[in-house]
Amino acid sequence: MSGCSYGSQCPKCGAEMCCYSNYKPYDVVSGQCLECGFYYYTTETRMTLEEVNELRKEADFPLLEQLRQQTD
Repeated sequence: MSGCSYGSQCPKCGAEMCCYSNYKPYDVVSGQCLECGFYYYTTETRMTLEEVNELRKEADFPLLEQLRQQTD
């Protein structure tokens, strides 16, 4: 089994949240508060070269001509 459920304190109202994390087939973390309705869900995505270079410019890093090839 690659995922697990757990409880966590809601950052919005302090109640107990129902949370879940999983790493197969992709990383995802989610949580929902059944008291105030707060909900979060993360997914994996990829920034464009322009978005990466904008962040690199703000951090005073050299700009890239292309993104590094990713392995799956």
